[in-house]
Amino acid sequence: METAPIPQNQNNTELADAIRTMHSYEKKNLRINRIRLIITIVSFVICIILALFVFRSVGSITKKADTALDALTDAGNNINALSEEIEKMDLEKLGKSLGNIVDVSEETIGEIHNAVGGLDQLVKDADDAMQHINSINFEDLNNGIQRLNDVLEPVANFFNVFRR
Repeated sequence: METAPIPQNQNNTELADAIRTMHSYEKKNLRINRIRLIITIVSFVICIILALFVFRSVGSITKKADTALDALTDAGNNINALSEEIEKMDLEKLGKSLGNIVDVSEETIGEIHNAVGGLDQLVKDADDAMQHINSINFEDLNNGIQRLNDVLEPVANFFNVFRR
């Protein structure tokens, strides 16, 4: 925008300077307003992009929350069915059955205790047998067997004569 030529005199010069100064300020204001407008548009676009990301995330979270709610509903239904089954149960009969199980368990534990006692006695007896086996003098036993063989060999030869 160009200014029209202004006649030159003192008042006119001051007026022209004031107009030029105002024109300069207006140009600066116009540049600042353009920059503000660009910043506003960029900020608006960024806000829209962020809103899209937020809505996308909220959609994902909503799906997960819906799945969790379905799972909780199923769990609640299962709990209700279980409580109905518990109400139908004969608790007195269940108590007697549990009492019988405890009694049988006590008897079984007693039998296990007796079996362990028998095993303990068996181990002691085996220990005694091992002591007796260890006390045998195998050298004397072998010598005795050899002497018996020496004595019985002529008798066996004697009887073999009649066998033929």
